[in-house]
Amino acid sequence: MDEFTPAKLLEQLRQLDEQPRIEAKRASDIGKSVMQTICAFANEPGLGGGYLLLGIDEPKTSDETFHVCGVTDADRLLNSIQSNCREQFEAPIPVQGEVAQLEGKKVIRLFVPELEPAAKPCTFKGKFDSKNKRKTGVWRRGLNGDYECSQHELEPLLLAKSGMNYEQVILPDAEWDDLDPSAIALYRTLRAKVRPYAEELQASDHEMLYALNLVKKQGDKWVPNIAGLLLMGKPLALRRLLPAVRVDYVRINGTQWVEDPEQRFAITLDIRESLLRLIPKLEATISDDLPRHFRLKDGSTQRNDEPLLPHKVIREAVVNAVMHRDYQVNQPILVVRYSNRIEIRNAGYSLKPEIALGDMGSKLRNPVIAAVLYDLSFAETKGSGIKTMRRLLEQAGLTAPVFISKVIENEFVGTYLLHQLLGEEQLSWLQQFAELHLTDHEAKALLLAKETGAVDNAGLRAISGLDTLSASQLLRKLHYQYRLLEQGGAGPATYYQLAQPLQNDDQLSLFPANDAATETSNTSDLIPNTSDLTQNTSDLIPNTSEFSVPNELTQRIEQLTSKARKDKLWPIIVWLCALHPYKAEQLATQLARKETPLKHNHLNVLREQEGLIDYLYPEVVNHPNQAYLTTAKGLQWLKAQGIDIGKGLS
Repeated sequence: MDEFTPAKLLEQLRQLDEQPRIEAKRASDIGKSVMQTICAFANEPGLGGGYLLLGIDEPKTSDETFHVCGVTDADRLLNSIQSNCREQFEAPIPVQGEVAQLEGKKVIRLFVPELEPAAKPCTFKGKFDSKNKRKTGVWRRGLNGDYECSQHELEPLLLAKSGMNYEQVILPDAEWDDLDPSAIALYRTLRAKVRPYAEELQASDHEMLYALNLVKKQGDKWVPNIAGLLLMGKPLALRRLLPAVRVDYVRINGTQWVEDPEQRFAITLDIRESLLRLIPKLEATISDDLPRHFRLKDGSTQRNDEPLLPHKVIREAVVNAVMHRDYQVNQPILVVRYSNRIEIRNAGYSLKPEIALGDMGSKLRNPVIAAVLYDLSFAETKGSGIKTMRRLLEQAGLTAPVFISKVIENEFVGTYLLHQLLGEEQLSWLQQFAELHLTDHEAKALLLAKETGAVDNAGLRAISGLDTLSASQLLRKLHYQYRLLEQGGAGPATYYQLAQPLQNDDQLSLFPANDAATETSNTSDLIPNTSDLTQNTSDLIPNTSEFSVPNELTQRIEQLTSKARKDKLWPIIVWLCALHPYKAEQLATQLARKETPLKHNHLNVLREQEGLIDYLYPEVVNHPNQAYLTTAKGLQWLKAQGIDIGKGLS
């Protein structure tokens, strides 16, 4: 508590772009809002608890900031909070609180610890409306503040409470025949190369997989758990039981996520195989699609062409993504190959704090999968993988990777630049700002925004070593004082892009998106491996305001009532987004609904839980032109509802 005084908490509220662990409230009385935030801080996995600062007014316009309004009868309010934390929840929450002076007024500072897994979920007492299935009495912390989680969002807390990891769950329709005999044989072959006389190799397949904790016995039958399916399942079984467990490899011609929905991707490859085969296949795909360079090893006279990223770095990046992924989230791993970098995104924030990434010691989300990959020498469990990548990239003359762990978004992003961030061309581009006398950190922030399309607090911290507050102050300086960056998003999702004049000046741009000659100069040694990459055009949907709405759909919209349930509303939303991309505000206008409830109760659920729609720009969630598109799963769902929008979109 002493480290975060009320003054420091207020300073962070005023200056930070992201404050998921800090909440300010006016709190003239202790009502539902305060107790819901306490419940959310206690429940949210990986957040480490949070701070409440009571007696603070939130800004009402963009020109305002947080200001101290103070609380009256502070001792009574603090006692009320302590009593509520003992009486309103199924189990008490041990909050720590104090009354303090701030800018001449009394405020209350509270620290709410994150509960141990066995003590979660923290639940409000009492009965809730049984007609509303979303109401669970359990609150969690989200991008837009606190929310009451659904039954689906409650499952991770209940699994952790039972002491079981999701990888150990047995799916209802899983059976022994879903395992691939050739994958089991492959495990034996790979294991024998590492340890020829390993104990499990002497056992039968059933006993070996039982020893590896990949199968359980139900009655007289052996049944694989999720880890068993992931490591050794047949591709068709994975498609049936775990449809979102795949890797999407996307090739982009340029340095930014494609803005034009008619030309979203150059090439895509979907990989859906057991992890024992997926890891080497994805590694080879990335390696073969990289620029290659000449290298002469010491003592050798023979030419050796190697990929720009060392093989060991590619292997570590791939294994980290599949081994630490949160498989409860229905979201494929996304590997995007830009002309100047590779980005790998997987669901599941790092269980180690960002500042500790690269330190010895591992925290494993999927220990069963990790143990098997370790036994096969695919992975190490000493926590040295990231440190090894940094060392190898430095030896290769490349920029250290940028790792961003997003707890609230439950996502991990690794970015691997294919050149030095402060190389000759980059330094030449920075000369236009010579009169500003930029610091090294300011220069890195601008270059990261240029190379990746955006920079945020976490990304800048990853390449600079700055703390959260210093990074925020630097970005604000580049935005407000120098006008070199433009701000987008808000709160935890704040990001910055280069100011429009810099984006549009092709002479200054190192990687102009529409300059084919420059693109060639950056990838002249690129050896594309596209023999097995198919052109992806099935999801290219024209974005035009002149797109007509079918009569049947128009009639359904006109028949909607203000209290229409999801069985009436969802087909209309998915149908609209299948015709062309819709922004949230456009959907709200079309459906005569308020935008915020529509996003929270319907659009977020359709995207995150059901997988029926997705973002047009998934890499920049708060993109100013963000819109929603219907997914392939959504199209199939529409057909099941008796809605066939045309063969061209199926």
